[in-house]
Amino acid sequence: MLEGIHREFNIKDKLTLTTTDNGSNFIKAFSMFAEVQRSIEDNREEEEEDDEDEEDPPVFINLTDILEETQEDYSLPPHQRCACHTLNLVATRDIEHALTQSEPFKRISRSTLAKCQGLWNKQHRSTQASDTIQEKLGCQLIVPNVTRWNSTYHAMECLNTCILTKQQEFYEVCEKLQVARFKSTEFTFIQEYVKVMMPLAKALDVLQSDRMGFSGVLVPTISILLEKMEEMKREGRLHHCNPLVDAIISGIKRRFEYIFEDTRLLTASAAHPMFRLTYIRSDKKAQVVSDLKAEVHLLETQSSGHRQTEDDNPADDGDEVTGYFLSLRSAIELNEVDSYLQSSETKLVNAFQNLPLMKKVFLKFNTGGPASAACERLSSVGKDIFRPKRNRLSDATFEKLLLCRVNKHLLLEQ
Repeated sequence: MLEGIHREFNIKDKLTLTTTDNGSNFIKAFSMFAEVQRSIEDNREEEEEDDEDEEDPPVFINLTDILEETQEDYSLPPHQRCACHTLNLVATRDIEHALTQSEPFKRISRSTLAKCQGLWNKQHRSTQASDTIQEKLGCQLIVPNVTRWNSTYHAMECLNTCILTKQQEFYEVCEKLQVARFKSTEFTFIQEYVKVMMPLAKALDVLQSDRMGFSGVLVPTISILLEKMEEMKREGRLHHCNPLVDAIISGIKRRFEYIFEDTRLLTASAAHPMFRLTYIRSDKKAQVVSDLKAEVHLLETQSSGHRQTEDDNPADDGDEVTGYFLSLRSAIELNEVDSYLQSSETKLVNAFQNLPLMKKVFLKFNTGGPASAACERLSSVGKDIFRPKRNRLSDATFEKLLLCRVNKHLLLEQ
């Protein structure tokens, strides 16, 4: 299906990356493609050996047709898992690991969240309870939603704000709604939970932002998040949530360690003027600079191919002169990388002025997004997602709806 879409819209040669969620169907499809591309010769030999062991009569087939068909079926661009989905797994599944590592953390976490859930249920199920909360606290509580990333954090942050600014009114709400009163240690747990989860929530917001939808954002974002969590651990100011910090650090390292070795992602980060080499590890910087220069040289070689002389028998003097200027041009190519890395300009519109090759490198490695969140929002309005009325949309109707969704701001301006 993906191959068909790429061909229909003539974008097969334009795609640099495909970002999907962590669904096993996507992972399996792209993994199979990579495996076929890497070892198609080995697989062919293994299949022939297996055929010799079969007792069935031989069947003659056209091997060329099969190989051509296989290559077409698996002609997919590089695959990247949605970073937001992966971070959400850190914030949910990996955090559950903290409950098994510390019995005190498990007790206070469950008792606090049970009382919080009681308040959320009261507001969600009763209009009278909702009115009471609005009257006493001056706002409605944010209720967690399993389909929204960061919803638990935002719900806890809202509770924390109410407790800090209107603690007496908060007690009155609990009493009137017959919800167990929070203890001081549980208030402390809520404050620490919000403090610990805030960097992760901000990282999610950055990665799913429309304005920061570049592959080069991923390495700096995860680097900053990991540093903040480790700094929080070094400070040792937490009373209850140290196991939570440990679980997050462990989850980030386990799920994202590969990005610090991924040549494509490191090059994307270095090619982004907001970051350059700032978040590249020391032992990788020289290699990343070398990769940038190699990409610039490759692009220049490709673009200069059509500029070569068509004269089949050039004069010797002409060859010498041409070689002289070509050597100067090669030096200019490499200097373009050095000029870019030495510049302090961070705005995209200004960073690549007079650096056309570096601009091409940026587009090549940063066109793909780190997360699929922006695309998911593109095809949804509120809760109107995957409803039965949408299951029979024609391609033409879907395309029109999508264009209206993207350009709705133009209608609002009028």
